[in-house]
Amino acid sequence: MRLSFIFWANILVFSFHLLADRVETKDGSIFYGKILEVVDGNLTFETTYSNAINIPLTAILSMSSSSSLTVRDEDNHTLSGQSIPLPVEQLNLRDSNQSKNLSFEKIQHLWPASGEDPLIIEEQEYNEGLLMKWKNSLGFDLVGSSGNTDSLGAGFRMDSIYSNNFRELDLFLSYNTQTTNGVNDTDETKGGAEYDSIFHEQLAWYLRSDFEHDTVEQINLRTTTALGLKYRWIEKENYQVSTRFGGALRYEDSTNKTIASKKDPALDLGIEYLHEFNQFMSLESELSFLPMADDLSDYLLSHDSALVFPISEDKDFSVRSGLSGTYDSIPNEDLEKMDMKYYLRVVYDFQ
Repeated sequence: MRLSFIFWANILVFSFHLLADRVETKDGSIFYGKILEVVDGNLTFETTYSNAINIPLTAILSMSSSSSLTVRDEDNHTLSGQSIPLPVEQLNLRDSNQSKNLSFEKIQHLWPASGEDPLIIEEQEYNEGLLMKWKNSLGFDLVGSSGNTDSLGAGFRMDSIYSNNFRELDLFLSYNTQTTNGVNDTDETKGGAEYDSIFHEQLAWYLRSDFEHDTVEQINLRTTTALGLKYRWIEKENYQVSTRFGGALRYEDSTNKTIASKKDPALDLGIEYLHEFNQFMSLESELSFLPMADDLSDYLLSHDSALVFPISEDKDFSVRSGLSGTYDSIPNEDLEKMDMKYYLRVVYDFQ
């Protein structure tokens, strides 16, 4: 019985190796699995015991396949056939009519004959990246307390992004109000738009404009219009960092008629940060610094940082827990320099 089991087990292993693709490297390693593709001088190979791995073509000694492959060489000629391992250090394709040989270094693309040409896939992805699409979100805040202090606050924020892989238009509008012991201590409306367009690799130009109305802070209207450059230092799927630098025009009109309105040139500096730790949590942060061009000690410092937690399986709903505020180095009379708030927001994302 034991000998019979060993016999049939060996037959199964042998049969699997016959049906699997095989790659041997120059250091003597042998891999069994499935040939997926060759792009940019690397073979993507799905092994039987782990995820897909990348093997440089220069490291391959021999390759054999259980089914037909299609190959494009460096001169854009295509060949098809089943790969056999001999002779070594080259790709040997065999079909019903003839055999064709090609050194591994001359392979531009390789893919299963039943699959799709990587150039066609690349063109489709590029065209897809040119399509402008809308992404929208709507969030609501509601906070309150009772006892020593009776407080009730509410707010909302709407965001709309119209973008592709090269251009982006970002629109937002928000409103926050809060009453503490019968006194309205927050009454703030903000809105704005920003457009950026990549013109060289990770470098883009941007134009943005935003406004603020806050009766509690004696701001009838505060606007900022800025034009400059944005550089995307890191652009990964789950980790992004970008900075911006430009010139701006700041305008401020107070509800206090004894204070004259101001219109001054300024600098516009900022940093945006996004880090998706896992599928359950991410960190989003934005910092903006606006000093007057002729007096760097007169500036506005704004920030918004939040942890985002998806609460639905399709990630349409999420909870955003954050801290936002503005620091005015020279505020209006009898006002604090720092205006800070904590928030807990339920956000709905839709297209």
